[in-house]
Amino acid sequence: MVTGRRLPAPKPPRRTGALELLGASLYRARCASCHGDSGDGKGPIAAGLPVPPTNFTAGVYKLRSTPTGSIPTDADLFTTITRGVHETPMLPWPDLRDDDRWALVFHLQSLSVRFHEERPVRPIAVPRPPAETEELRAKGRRLYATLQCAACHGAKGMADGARAGVYRGPSGLIDIRVRDFSRGRFIRGTDMEDLYLTLRVGLEGTPMPAYGALSDGDIWALAAHVRSLIGQRPILDFPPAGQSIN
Repeated sequence: MVTGRRLPAPKPPRRTGALELLGASLYRARCASCHGDSGDGKGPIAAGLPVPPTNFTAGVYKLRSTPTGSIPTDADLFTTITRGVHETPMLPWPDLRDDDRWALVFHLQSLSVRFHEERPVRPIAVPRPPAETEELRAKGRRLYATLQCAACHGAKGMADGARAGVYRGPSGLIDIRVRDFSRGRFIRGTDMEDLYLTLRVGLEGTPMPAYGALSDGDIWALAAHVRSLIGQRPILDFPPAGQSIN
């Protein structure tokens, strides 16, 4: 299992006209075929993808460190570009320099009016995780049942719950991907800290809610139980967010 705290995103460079032009060029070359020239998610190959591309014009992102309803931080966008999104066509880009990735962040922000009219809410601080004891996992199993997580994810976390099929679109495309925990391919990552953040802020634009009312202890217990459902060793196919890969 992949463990270890992710490095923070590096400090962004000063936003310049040159970086904005670079971001637009990189976007056309690498992103527009899926996400569309305007970022509306309707690129020329979008219809053939198993998971619909994100509509950047809406400014709604699943991977955020900010509370529900807030736009993501610059670092959130940088991290997603760096690490990719598991089990989607969005792959990590280890060949891009840090400045290239920041240029793409700036261009993505230009595609939605939200980034001009709003500021991100303060990110959620992730506390230090506790030891993953059997007692903690048992508490998590009880919470998993109480919160009816199995309705979508299934009793063993295999995405075979009674409601899992509700989210398949009329063309057969998966509009909302119910996560199969057993495969160890999590949208954010498999570390306790990754799962804490997903549970705390939710995945906006999907039925996965933010468990803002749960205590930290409950969040950690639920994360520990979810990790216990992993049946395959996940592959780390993305670099840590702050790692230089120039």
